[in-house]
Amino acid sequence: MTDPRVISAAEEQFEQLLADTSAGGSHRTVMRTVKGAVVLAVLARTGPLVRTAVEATTRLEALQAASGLFTGGDNVASPPDSAFTLNDVAITLALLERRPTSWSDDLAERLRAILRAASPALLAGGVHTPNHRWELAAALAWSGTLLADATLLERAALWLAEGVDVDADGLYSERSPNYAAHVSNPSLTVLADLLDRPDLHDVVHRNLHAHLDLTDSAGTVETVHSRRQDQHAGFPLGPFLGQLTRAAARHSCSRCAEGAGRAITSPGIDAIDVLAQELLEPGLTAPPPDPFPMPAPMSTPPGRRLFGEARLLRERRGRAEITVYAGSDVPEAGRIGSGLAANPTFLRLRCGAVSIDSVRLSRDFFGLGPFRATAMTVTGDQVVLRERIAAAYYQPVAPSERRPDGRYPLEHEGRFSASMGFSRRRRDVSALVTAVEVDLHDDGVDLTVTTAGPTTAHSLELGLAPGTELTGAIPVGDERYELVAGHARVACAGDTLRIGPGLGCGPDRPPIYRPGEAYTHMNGTDAAGGTRLYLTWHSPGSIRISLRSAHPGDDRAP
Repeated sequence: MTDPRVISAAEEQFEQLLADTSAGGSHRTVMRTVKGAVVLAVLARTGPLVRTAVEATTRLEALQAASGLFTGGDNVASPPDSAFTLNDVAITLALLERRPTSWSDDLAERLRAILRAASPALLAGGVHTPNHRWELAAALAWSGTLLADATLLERAALWLAEGVDVDADGLYSERSPNYAAHVSNPSLTVLADLLDRPDLHDVVHRNLHAHLDLTDSAGTVETVHSRRQDQHAGFPLGPFLGQLTRAAARHSCSRCAEGAGRAITSPGIDAIDVLAQELLEPGLTAPPPDPFPMPAPMSTPPGRRLFGEARLLRERRGRAEITVYAGSDVPEAGRIGSGLAANPTFLRLRCGAVSIDSVRLSRDFFGLGPFRATAMTVTGDQVVLRERIAAAYYQPVAPSERRPDGRYPLEHEGRFSASMGFSRRRRDVSALVTAVEVDLHDDGVDLTVTTAGPTTAHSLELGLAPGTELTGAIPVGDERYELVAGHARVACAGDTLRIGPGLGCGPDRPPIYRPGEAYTHMNGTDAAGGTRLYLTWHSPGSIRISLRSAHPGDDRAP
């Protein structure tokens, strides 16, 4: 039986879709309005919803170009962008065919005509992101099935023949919970069903377990490792609800059933789609039997999950929930760019109600930006992150390379571009080597930062979660605070985290975050907002800082 919370959420979602469509919504919004009206009409069988579906379908038809693709959006004449809408067309058409009513025939034929008009573009179209392959392939599979066109099914199979971009830990190559929840998992599920590829259900199941391991006690999925837009923001578990419910039933998985129970209270549920899938496949979306067989014991310590390729450790122990990360793409790519994991946060920590949302290490070293580890080792309760960055000073060109006109090739030397023929010059290299040891405890972490190289200013930035209270540090403006001596305390809802000791201060080591020239030369930044706490020092050498829970009566209080 449908959970009343999902029905209520679907009704609220539909009202918002109506408002967005009335304001001139995109083709995706208009089609989601059609889908919502049909889903709710099938459940309630009410006339006004049918009229809404018909009127919105008329608007959708007007948005379909002669090519069969839909107009609007950032990507021009985009088969995959149109595929998002066409997959909703197909789901709605399948629902009308499987749940025929007195009003469904005409609407079904109009939706079928939309699919038919788009088929040539889907058949010939290309993509430009990894997840687009599966969204486009799903639209091809749906269209091939509903239109009885084998060429469309063959094209879907051709995309799948590339192999699914999933690693040994169950993460897709984009490492994004947003795209996993909204694109890859739903699309691969469609392809598994329509192309008889049960192995794809296993891929989705593994991905769901990965994201459950990435979800904290507050229901937020870790995103620091993502290669997409969500790498700088939290992501709720809610969008995974329908997938978790289906996987719980399909695989008799207690872990997914528990996850679905958490997801239903989380924001972001696509309730209309959850209801649509339930109407299409009641057996896979009904509440699962209880109890399910328990999953096999984990090979790693309880509460620990190491994502090897992403270089991401998730640890739950005692009162502490810890994320340690070393998987940035920036060192290898040599740049900041769309599609790269660039978040320099290397640690997150939650102890009870207190959360440190971001720990970053900034330094003033040739504008090369903050610490982004290139290696991670995990030994027992210690994680070590390592990085080496370097810049060069260039010597005069050799006599044979001299140009009397002074016109040397324009080259990029790693941090700077100039008409100097850098590759033809001897270099004097200046390197900074950094190791960050993270010692894991039941009540927090201890950090040891060791640097070798020239003397330069370092600043450890701790981004505090909203709603926390900070004491023991000196305000320096713009919601920034510096811990100069002793210990600071961060408190929330009766829990307290003790941080320190302070490392002194000075005008030559300002408590600021430096994003690096990759951002600043364009007047940009990736700086965290909100309340931030800084501890500063100079390289080379070692410093040690603790972030540990404090308890009432603790005599170590500042």
